[in-house]
Amino acid sequence: MFEKKKKRIKFSILFTFLAICGFLFASYVYLFHNPKLELLSSKTISYSGLKAQVFSRSSEIDFIEIYLSKDGAQLFKIYEYTVLDKAKDKHSISVTFNPDDEIINLIKKNKLESLYLHYSINYKNKLFSSTIKKKININIDFIPPIISDIETDGYVYIGGIGYMLYKTSLDTYSSYVETGIDIETGKVRRFFPISIKKENKINNLVFFSCGNMRCKDNAVLIKAEDASGNVVKYKKRIRTIINKTWNKSSINIDLNFFKNKYNEIYSTNLKSINTAHFLELNSKLRKDNNLLIYNQTRKVTRDLLFNSFFSQMKDSKVFSRYSDFREYVEAENEKPIMSVYHWGYDLSSIKNALVYASSPGLITYVDQEGLGIYGKTIIINHGAGFYSLYSHLSEINVEENQKVDKTSVIAKSGETGLAFGDHLHYGTYLQGIPFDSNEMWDRKYIKQKVITIYNNFFKEDVK
Repeated sequence: MFEKKKKRIKFSILFTFLAICGFLFASYVYLFHNPKLELLSSKTISYSGLKAQVFSRSSEIDFIEIYLSKDGAQLFKIYEYTVLDKAKDKHSISVTFNPDDEIINLIKKNKLESLYLHYSINYKNKLFSSTIKKKININIDFIPPIISDIETDGYVYIGGIGYMLYKTSLDTYSSYVETGIDIETGKVRRFFPISIKKENKINNLVFFSCGNMRCKDNAVLIKAEDASGNVVKYKKRIRTIINKTWNKSSINIDLNFFKNKYNEIYSTNLKSINTAHFLELNSKLRKDNNLLIYNQTRKVTRDLLFNSFFSQMKDSKVFSRYSDFREYVEAENEKPIMSVYHWGYDLSSIKNALVYASSPGLITYVDQEGLGIYGKTIIINHGAGFYSLYSHLSEINVEENQKVDKTSVIAKSGETGLAFGDHLHYGTYLQGIPFDSNEMWDRKYIKQKVITIYNNFFKEDVK
């Protein structure tokens, strides 16, 4: 009798323990394995729209729906989305409004200063499927940030660099300078500033380039955006001085030469190639490689790591320049089949010449296997958005995250990638955009256009 009672007590304790564990697990899943919506504007929206993020938090989201209302009675749907990629941890939401939208008319008519945001998220986790429905009181912000105190010398040389100093109000979430569309990537040329918060404003310094063409409409566009999505734009006139023209050349396609390079780059053993192979190599792969370089040279770091001009490769001669226009022609019918711009300088010296870092910096990219048409490649970050690229190398002597200066031998020249003979392909980039390296080799110009401007910007911060 006593033993049976003892067993019942043990079973009761075990059952209670398991029930508590199950309850705690279910509660944990319910509390922490469900989606969460966060507004990027601290519970504020603007006439220009709404931005938010939904975090899945170990759940699978099926459907998201968002409404706005004045008092909860009449709902205005502004967003719905059926989630296809259920494995994503984060879903970004961006809603823009038109002036004639019902909700905008409601805001204007009633001079509203706040609204209710209703959202519904269908999801499932490890234990169950459910729907979250919540209502948030949000403020309406239609006052954009302020751009002021714009300073620049007002010009760039074609293919070169310029600078812009400006201030923005403290509510600025992001600001940047736009100079048109980049012809290589098709992306907007957008340059972000080095920024310092001071007193009641944000001081900004941007170095920019209009690439190998005139600045669009002889101006650049300064934009500032607050967390609510309000945007202010200011067009600043910039004169493009045409002090050079780009060389043009026609290159007859030698399929035997390109066959060897195709086999080298793609690790194949084709006996012959045709025009399609040539275009795969020189057009598609080139675009892919240039996009990688764009992404590798986009980041802006605060510190300028150089205080003097960049050095051209020792004892080298220039045989191809920045923005040379090359047209590739089929030899049989003299028909052009593609054309490209050359984004750098080709420098020749002796075979396997020593390659030094052109200026102090940090090695941020090394490709020992070969970056497609560029072959073995190194990229150095020189700070404030400036980068230099070294390619067609035969040997690389540095590693990523290594600091270098002008005395550092980083590589030897070569003919890896799509190279005609031993040489160094050297390029300079500003936030992903290639520009004329000649400006960095000019000790007077780089001091005037970059170093002095940068140093003065930080001197003003110290005052």
